[in-house]
Amino acid sequence: MTIFRIRFEGPPALAVQVATALADADGVELTSSQQPSVVDAHTVALDMSVDGTRAAVMLAVSTIGDGLPTGASIDVVDD
Repeated sequence: MTIFRIRFEGPPALAVQVATALADADGVELTSSQQPSVVDAHTVALDMSVDGTRAAVMLAVSTIGDGLPTGASIDVVDD
């Protein structure tokens, strides 16, 4: 297992849903989450850390990303 940093940017109302979906994904364990920070009037950024295999984390991020509205994003952050 490896720790991956994940960043969500999008509507504030989706931040908790995204974190929950990530935590509920098969083979992925949400290990920490920062408080969302305000990017602009309609966007927050949420940084999270997860533990899992690369395949499980990439699948979870891709699946969550496919359901996000235009302008929102979820990405694995490289150190």
